[in-house]
Amino acid sequence: MDTHTLMTPTATTQRKLQTAEERREDVLAAARREFARRGYYGTPTTDIAKAAGISQAYLFRLFPTKEELFVGCVQRTYADVVGAFTRAAAPHVGTPEEALAAMGDAYDDLLLNTDMLLCQLHGYAACQEPAIRVAVRQGYKELVELVQHLSGAPDEEIQRFFAKGMLLNTLAATGAHELDEPWARALMCNQDN
Repeated sequence: MDTHTLMTPTATTQRKLQTAEERREDVLAAARREFARRGYYGTPTTDIAKAAGISQAYLFRLFPTKEELFVGCVQRTYADVVGAFTRAAAPHVGTPEEALAAMGDAYDDLLLNTDMLLCQLHGYAACQEPAIRVAVRQGYKELVELVQHLSGAPDEEIQRFFAKGMLLNTLAATGAHELDEPWARALMCNQDN
């Protein structure tokens, strides 16, 4: 039997699976952009399908419900933060102060991605939906556990780190970090601590 013949269906199948996975990634990217603009409740799936360049029927073949698609976006958002934190902390593992500072710097960079930030915030806003609440909790849990593991910092430092992150979310979302006003400066002045 010709080994090329045996390998061809497998290679073809892998290409098709890879293409389907790549398509899912493209759809998630388009969905995150659309959800960032109007949130879970205000974004029609027709707009997501159009932005992804696919039919709505194909969108629902990839993600059977709008909720599953939004959960996928939430999971992708947390995965982006996990990846950034892991890369940033790698040279500083075991040195709490340096690891937390490196992860904080990485988060500052992530906040420049408005779609990521707004999708994260819309995730919190849609937590009344049970599946979304579970995804947000799971993503946040994994992030907290990662920061604990990579930094080795005590709980009080972990709490400060995440409190500062939520403050940075608010400042970035409102554009307050761009203002030269007393109230905004008061919140920004200690961001290096």
